[in-house]
Amino acid sequence: MNLKNKRVMVIGGAGFIGSHTVDELIKRKAKVVIVDNLSTGRKENINSLAKFYKLNIANDKIKDIIIKEKPEVMYIFSFFVLVPRSTKDPLLDIDNIVGAIKILQTAKDIGVKKIIYSSSGFLYGNNPNMPVKETEPIDPVTPYVVSKSAIENYLRFYKKAYNLPFVILRYSAVYGPRQVTGAMADYIRKLYNNKQADIWGDGRKTRDYVFIKDIVRANIMALDVANNHENPVFNLGGGVETTLNKLYQTIASLLKKESKPIYHSDRPGEQIRYCLDNEKINKYLGWDVSCPLAKGLKETVEYWKNTWSKKK
Repeated sequence: MNLKNKRVMVIGGAGFIGSHTVDELIKRKAKVVIVDNLSTGRKENINSLAKFYKLNIANDKIKDIIIKEKPEVMYIFSFFVLVPRSTKDPLLDIDNIVGAIKILQTAKDIGVKKIIYSSSGFLYGNNPNMPVKETEPIDPVTPYVVSKSAIENYLRFYKKAYNLPFVILRYSAVYGPRQVTGAMADYIRKLYNNKQADIWGDGRKTRDYVFIKDIVRANIMALDVANNHENPVFNLGGGVETTLNKLYQTIASLLKKESKPIYHSDRPGEQIRYCLDNEKINKYLGWDVSCPLAKGLKETVEYWKNTWSKKK
């Protein structure tokens, strides 16, 4: 899609994935509006060429903003991402569902041409069939999964009832510069500060890591998915499992620190293995992972070293 002068609204555009996507949209000459409550997003991530509204998407004012800005395309990245906390308190995810419905209802009313929704490979739960394909069932292992799945189903409803086009991208474990939440960010931050990080379980859990630049490329390519696609749900993974122990050791080595993580008993709702099959999006759009983990980790660690050293 030619994005020059296209009106694009990015919900969660001050966050990790959202802000990188905003930067790419602006490079492609789109007119970008960001909505973010800055709960995990950061002011310094906001592109100066984008218009910014600070707002929780569950607030009724989201409808007024959408009507005023009249976006042609909308990206929805906002979500409560601290999964262990939402497992203890499932009500933390309610705003995500309420906000998504308000967004979709208003998008339908003004004739938005496409919604790109950032979902998650965590929806497959502890599926033994690795790498997991999009055809595998959803396993509600956490409230996070329940909420993400609910919004996916609302997207399907609005497409069937009102012909509102959508694309669902189920991300693997995305990492890179600007990421401030999640295990990897915690490992880097603590090891850099001469501390050891916590690992729940024995460290043999696996994740399928995909560098942010590859994810942003897919986010843009998703705009070319046909509106009449019968099932526009795509995995964005690399199909490679890496244990938390291996990840931790690699980060420690890059930072020239000792690798002695602090192990704890596992928590409820944990996903043991995590690896996504990307054959569907590869065949349809030609997308694949281009940045290996070793290269992406080096760039990520260097970014944070430079960022933290400037703050001292």
